[in-house]
Parts: sequence; C-alpha cells; structure tokens
Amino acid sequence: MQRIAVARDRAFNFAYRENLDRLAEMGQVLFFSPLAGDELPKDVDLVYLPGGYPELFAPELALNRMLASQLVQYAEAGGRILAECGGMMYLGKSLTDQEGRVWPMAGVLPIECTMQGARLHLGYRRMTIGGTEFRGHEFHYSKIDAKGSFRFASLQFDARGEKVDTELFRYKNVIAGYTHWYWGESDINTFWEL
Repeated sequence: MQRIAVARDRAFNFAYRENLDRLAEMGQVLFFSPLAGDELPKDVDLVYLPGGYPELFAPELALNRMLASQLVQYAEAGGRILAECGGMMYLGKSLTDQEGRVWPMAGVLPIECTMQGARLHLGYRRMTIGGTEFRGHEFHYSKIDAKGSFRFASLQFDARGEKVDTELFRYKNVIAGYTHWYWGESDINTFWEL
C-alpha cells in the first residue's frame, strides 16, 4: 500500500475531490499543513502539492524551513512530487508578493515566482501522455522565471486545440506546472512517463 502525502490548508486548498478519492484508492493519504509548520510525513511514495494561494501566506510559508529542506532532500533522492499551480510556486526558490517583498520558498525547482505585474491566465487545458488524454484548467495571476536546467515535459493545448505556452516541467521525479489536472478517472502514475 502506498503512502501519499497531500498538502492541505488555507494556502493549498484547491484539489478536485475525485483526485483525492483516486489517491485514497491507491493507498493511505496523509494530509499535512505547510502553513502550520508541519514536516513532511515519513516514508511516503508520493507528495501532492495542490493549488491554492501561497502568495497570501508567503511570510508564514517562508518560516517552515524544515519542510523546505525535507522536500529538497526528497526530490533529490528521486521522490515523486506532483505540484499544481500554487504547489509549483511553493516548490520554487522564491515568491515575490505584490508589494515587491521576496520570500524564500522550498527551493526544489530553479524558478522564481512573482505577483508583480500580475495578469490573469485562464482557460481549459489538455495534454496527452502515453495515449491517455488529461484535461484541466489554468487560473493564476503570477508568472515564473525559470532559471534552471530542467526539461519541458509536455505540450498543452487549449479548448480549441491550439498550443499554449504554459509549461509543465519535470525535474528528476518532480512534475510541476500551472495547470490543475483532473485525473480522477486515470492512473496518476502516467505523469511519470513524461
């Protein structure tokens, strides 16, 4: 039975119910709160960082250096992490808020996120991995600056079938991007075929 750690608190509160049900079918779901200062649950097979609003809680999230260190160690050891939107923002090196203050985040991914000059990015998205089509949506105001050597994992298309410039990144076994994917009827392990 797999052990699956899922971030859930006011900073990470957007996850499709069906996705959580699917995780529960795969094994034991262990909820933890980065905002409350929780550490990463021990001996997990997968970490899921859903979307939410880390920009509203950046000072509090920046204080949890223990979790940041644990996520870096987990990722560097080949641990599987799926991070969507706010979860991806948290995995970056830093988050700049609307007032221009820079807050350190987990540091797993070589990206810097900013709310400066924010504009809305919105729309339905789809991608195909190994013959399986995934659908989801993108809704965010932030933007990222990718500074590292991690690879673009998959092309994404909008509802009209046109390619969008939204990135889905892979670094080791970390899959991260802005899109909130619906995988309640699919095998989430397909993501690691990217």
